[in-house]
Amino acid sequence: MNFGKLKKGKLALMCMAAAVAVSMSACGDSKADQETQETEQTMQTVEQESTDSTPSTEQERVGDREDYVGLQDLEIEDYVTLPDYTDMKVSAARPAVDDGTVEQYIDSELLVGTIMDRAVQEGDVTDIDFVGKKDGVAFDGGTASGYRLTIGSGGVIPGFEAGLVGVMPGETVDLELTFPESYDPNPDLAGQEVVFTVTVNGIEGSAQYGTVTPEEMESLGLPYRTKEEVWEAGKKAVEQKADETFEANAKSAVVQKLVEESGFQSIPEYLVEEETQNYNLYMESIAAMYGVDLDTFVTGMSGLTREEYDSQVNEMCTEIVKQYMVMEAVARAEGIEITDEMIHGQADGEAAEYGYASGDELISDVGFTTYRMSIVQDKVIGRLMEVVPVGEEETQQAADS
Repeated sequence: MNFGKLKKGKLALMCMAAAVAVSMSACGDSKADQETQETEQTMQTVEQESTDSTPSTEQERVGDREDYVGLQDLEIEDYVTLPDYTDMKVSAARPAVDDGTVEQYIDSELLVGTIMDRAVQEGDVTDIDFVGKKDGVAFDGGTASGYRLTIGSGGVIPGFEAGLVGVMPGETVDLELTFPESYDPNPDLAGQEVVFTVTVNGIEGSAQYGTVTPEEMESLGLPYRTKEEVWEAGKKAVEQKADETFEANAKSAVVQKLVEESGFQSIPEYLVEEETQNYNLYMESIAAMYGVDLDTFVTGMSGLTREEYDSQVNEMCTEIVKQYMVMEAVARAEGIEITDEMIHGQADGEAAEYGYASGDELISDVGFTTYRMSIVQDKVIGRLMEVVPVGEEETQQAADS
């Protein structure tokens, strides 16, 4: 898999993410919104069914066209009319912080640790590193670090799990094993004698707040010595999460309300085309990881036809461009200046993180308009949160753990 290509493509999607987060409702019900595991399973089938795929040819970037006009150069008042956003009525939800929420967070997050003072037992969930060798040579697929293995699950070859029972965390053992005579994942190993060198890093453990004792917390390697300590830590964390969730909800509500109340005289189609192109390039990079083209990937992953997919992406990207236009209009109304020096300076600072040799290469790959807008949105949303009052909705929603 070409993870470098995926990482670069993902940045283009990340630059769109602020817009998608507050205006994605048009595509929120898409069948394409699958869990990663389901996608992996589906794409295994796609890989089996697709024996020939040709990557798409290089296409001209919309931003490179001679007649292209970036958002920063548009007479934005000809396209969008802003409401008096300082007078908008906006409210957002704050998750409830109650005793039940705090205890749930403590049980799922704070009373989870690593047991190091006893040997592995049947039923334990272990954290292990291992290297498998045949005739002294490591074989493909036989090495892993931080592997999570439940003893007794039968998830590995016979004898592997049993060989770890009685091993203390921190110890390393050699397991002399034989692969089954029929071993479909790798027929070359079927019936072969191998040696797995396994290190037990620790045993996953947990406790419940209602019954936890100081001794249990110490055994789990936790920093708490009393129930009062863990309660205070849990309450503080849940309150912080509630504050963060409210802030995110408030930003989303303000931007969504602003876009809804803005008037649009027209929407430049070429800007929608540009965002669509950016999104599709990212999706093509994922499809290429599986050795298929975008059509095959879309069909295999989501069950959509290409026409249905194109329609949904166009709808999503139209909403993104509408938000871009509103953000641009607010930036000008508030006197927020985004200079080329600012843009290139930020790109230079982020280039290495995303696998680019330079900021110019990053901007070229992502697209100047999209990258610039990621900066515009950060500054504009920050300003909006200063001038738009946000009320708090009553809610019983618990803070996410």
